[in-house]
Amino acid sequence: MRSMPLPVLLESLVVKDVEGGAAGEVTGLAYHSSRVQPGNLFFSLAGRQGEGWRYAREAVERGARAVVVDQNCPVEGMPIIRVPNVRLALALMADRFFGYPSSRFKLIGVTGTNGKTTTTHMIDALFRERGEVTGLLGTVGYRIGEEKLPPLATTPEAPDLQELLSRLAQIKATCVTMEVSSHALEQHRVTGCRFDVAVLTNITGEHLDFHQTFEAYRDAKTRLFARLGWGGTLKTNAPLAILNADDPCFEYVARWSAGQIITYGIFNRADVRAVEVRPVAEGMVFNVESFTGKLEMVIPLKGRFNVYNALAATAVGLAGGLSLEEIGRTLSRFQGVPGRFETVEAGQDYTVIVDYAHTPDGLENVIKAARDLTSGRIITVFGCGGERDRSKRALMGETAGRLSDLAIVTDDNPRGEDPLQIIQEVVPGLQRFRPAEGYRIITDRREAIKAALEEAGPGDLVLIAGKGHESEQIYRDRVIPFSDRQVARELILAKLRGR
Repeated sequence: MRSMPLPVLLESLVVKDVEGGAAGEVTGLAYHSSRVQPGNLFFSLAGRQGEGWRYAREAVERGARAVVVDQNCPVEGMPIIRVPNVRLALALMADRFFGYPSSRFKLIGVTGTNGKTTTTHMIDALFRERGEVTGLLGTVGYRIGEEKLPPLATTPEAPDLQELLSRLAQIKATCVTMEVSSHALEQHRVTGCRFDVAVLTNITGEHLDFHQTFEAYRDAKTRLFARLGWGGTLKTNAPLAILNADDPCFEYVARWSAGQIITYGIFNRADVRAVEVRPVAEGMVFNVESFTGKLEMVIPLKGRFNVYNALAATAVGLAGGLSLEEIGRTLSRFQGVPGRFETVEAGQDYTVIVDYAHTPDGLENVIKAARDLTSGRIITVFGCGGERDRSKRALMGETAGRLSDLAIVTDDNPRGEDPLQIIQEVVPGLQRFRPAEGYRIITDRREAIKAALEEAGPGDLVLIAGKGHESEQIYRDRVIPFSDRQVARELILAKLRGR
């Protein structure tokens, strides 16, 4: 079992006040009082349910060595460590407790509103193909070498993240690629991680329920690039920032980036640029012009957005010493990520695609990509999550209404909100572009998918957006198993049997 003397662990903090005889061996770091084990150090994190210090006494009763609290915390009469910022202390102490694992391999972080998952999987494929031992951490799951684990979050809390990185160091991983969310950057989950490469996919409005303003959201993303320089293992003198030259926030992020910058793009001048981009039956074809040479590349994925993902991965691969030809060969065999523009095929004469798109920009990208696949109608099933950014709901409706021939709005993880209230906030956007007969409201997601499939005829395309790889539907009082892919396949087969 891993342990560390509390005084040694506390050396990672410059400012701290120790009260109540906090001492002894620390056996682990906990931030949920119900999960505290004897000898753990408990961190009182503020959350939606109230101030974390309210759980401090429970943690001590369960055997916590001490509790780490904010300097203004009113708790007394127990072993306490007061710090200016509990989340920052958690991150720094987790990094120390697990032995600074990110310094022992190349660490690549990918952030952005859309495209993080596909881009990280592409990058990982490049280095796995070269024979490296790799790790992959993100929305659809974690992989430690060949071991697959379910995800805790896109970017887990600092102790969970550092433990995963420690396991990767133990198996002598040489390259780890991870998605880095704006929440993680704002909450110090990746503070202490020594990134060799940071990649920006794009920045459009998202998570404004958490960040409040677009500028705050943009600044959270930018922190990944501003904090480059902790040191690392990449064989250049400084870490690298891989930036999308076509993104409206490019200049802002570039100005704050601490590493050397490599750009990629399609429309603006870039170090890695795609020209003559065109869809073909097998995917997308484009010519790559890079600082190492030129190559025609074919990827078996649809959509211009996947060209951007491939360019970002190409830039990382070139910086890591791969040749353009090696990168082209690997990406030509890349089959995509579950729930990302994934085709559901069960013998039907129309196309069904499931995608994770849950932002206005993401939804627009996938509907436009769907247009390249069909001359028939596009029928879009979508919704908006509860307890999430309300400002995007009408915008999602506008996007679906403007670009689809028929839009069906339905539930998408309502959580603690009234599903009908969420939909009523989507409808005004739909009504801007769709007459009443151009959209439908079907709250039950299974019934909504069924209605879309019943409506589809030969040559049409049904796009089921929002949940992608997810396998649950979350309501206020229950969580039910639900997979868009599985439900679509079952309903397609039932429709075929009914002919």
